[in-house]
Amino acid sequence: MSSANYHTHSVFCDGEGELESYVLAALTRGFDALGFSSHAPIPDFKTYVMDDSQLQTYCDTIRNLQIKYRNKIQIYLGLEIDYIPAVLGPGSPQFSRLGLDYKIGSVHFIKNPTDGQYWELDESPAGFERITEEIFKGKIQDFISYYYLLLRQMIRQHNPDIIGHLDLIKKFNGSEEYFSENASWYIAEVRQTLQVIAAAGSILEINTGGIARGYIKAPYPSAWIITEARKLGIPIILSSDAHLPGSVNAGFEQAIALLHKAGYFFQRRLVNGRWQDTLL
Repeated sequence: MSSANYHTHSVFCDGEGELESYVLAALTRGFDALGFSSHAPIPDFKTYVMDDSQLQTYCDTIRNLQIKYRNKIQIYLGLEIDYIPAVLGPGSPQFSRLGLDYKIGSVHFIKNPTDGQYWELDESPAGFERITEEIFKGKIQDFISYYYLLLRQMIRQHNPDIIGHLDLIKKFNGSEEYFSENASWYIAEVRQTLQVIAAAGSILEINTGGIARGYIKAPYPSAWIITEARKLGIPIILSSDAHLPGSVNAGFEQAIALLHKAGYFFQRRLVNGRWQDTLL
């Protein structure tokens, strides 16, 4: 079983529990590494992201934990940074000065061209349907295709270390009530995005957060996508997207079995501050 997690939230954003409580939970599970990745501040948006005034405190707290637990566990400083065209992304200069160990690049927002507001695509089924109807005029294919277009733009423009929950767009599609993953257009969008990831050399996150919170029964991305990624030689990293200390390794056993079936027996990890491939 994996002994590390690099996608971890806390009270600094939309998680529960202080940073140290996650460290202690990781230690009880035999971890040798833990990375924190709170949602980075977003201009004029406060719902679930870190407030900009807390960013330095967040960094300082993690660095103090690195010192306190240096003989017990490797602790890393990261951020999950949203891509919002012409506004924000993992490569934005305000994050370069922080000395981050890594950045997770994610897409959570779709801009409404009518009022210029950014709507969360994974907040709720009602919100998902609202985006489909009001922004994309009921055309779910246009919505999904635009989501993957944003991912590809983010990777090309910002080249994040890790690509967060690639197919987050399926969060409320457990029974395929909105779209079919077997549709040729959907497969084409995913394959095109994987090719961009492979060309960039980014790491694909295998994210078990949807399992832990009861939204889906398998990791992001789906099994067939993991198999496609393996064919392209894309490196992977296993993370739980923990929002509770007890979830630092939620769903890992299930995910590892899935990864082995797809032919992945190594994951990329930070080892003493350097990316290395280690046994999964």
